[in-house]
Amino acid sequence: MASCNGPAKNPAGVVERCHGIKLPASARNLQHKTSGGWGFLDRGALSLFETDQKDVQSFVAQLSIKSRKPPARSGSGDPRQNGWNVWPERSATFVPGNTVFGGLRTTWQGAATPIEMFSCSSSKGDWLHVEIWSVEDHALVKIYTDWN
Repeated sequence: MASCNGPAKNPAGVVERCHGIKLPASARNLQHKTSGGWGFLDRGALSLFETDQKDVQSFVAQLSIKSRKPPARSGSGDPRQNGWNVWPERSATFVPGNTVFGGLRTTWQGAATPIEMFSCSSSKGDWLHVEIWSVEDHALVKIYTDWN
């Protein structure tokens, strides 16, 4: 998980290395948090960013999707909330509700509506969780990589 840390001057590079994904060119307002370390059995990394709606499909196309699910509840939600949040509780992946992953900032305007979540294989960890949210005229993408 050493690749999940890096200089603050290149947060996009840190997110890409940590999760093994390529960010869209329109990715902005990146946030990134990690927990654990090489001495811990359970480690994880969480990232959240905004992107243009037109870039979501190509971003999702790079994922190795095992399952995809719509939200369990309709209406808006809070992407900063971790745990099962608005997603089905029997999903294969999720963002743990550990306090270390709390404190994500609201960088967008308006209500956030959950669109779809993906449970994926990970090239960097044991599994990858991705959530797509809609806000005004663009999207939020929340990514969690887990190491057990």
